Amino acid sequence: MKTRLELLMLFFCIFASMSLAQSDADAYNNIGTITGHVEINNTELGWVSSPGQFLVFQRVGCKKCLVGIYTDSKGDYKIDLGLGKYKLIVFKPSPPVTDMLAPSQARYVEVRSVIEDVVFDIALVPGG
Repeated sequence: MKTRLELLMLFFCIFASMSLAQSDADAYNNIGTITGHVEINNTELGWVSSPGQFLVFQRVGCKKCLVGIYTDSKGDYKIDLGLGKYKLIVFKPSPPVTDMLAPSQARYVEVRSVIEDVVFDIALVPGG
């Protein structure tokens, strides 16, 4: 026959494993989607789609929480992120490295819903 302590420990282990599994499953309820189109201001053609553009989303308050994605052949992107606020980072990778966000472009986007996508179009300017 099990002692009270053994029964208590068994109950705790079962409860803890159920709690961990539940918290992992909750991850699905905390993911939202950002979609958008990226355009760059070409000096000869005006605003054109930017296929293959690399975008970085950094979670606000977490320097190492980074997610990178490339736009598709039409300049569109779709990214799934945890609920929260993100900073958009887009730099010209070759020297001189410069920020490519257009002056009027919002630098922050917030994922607030798991049901409704956030539409966040991005305007870029050629760097340096």
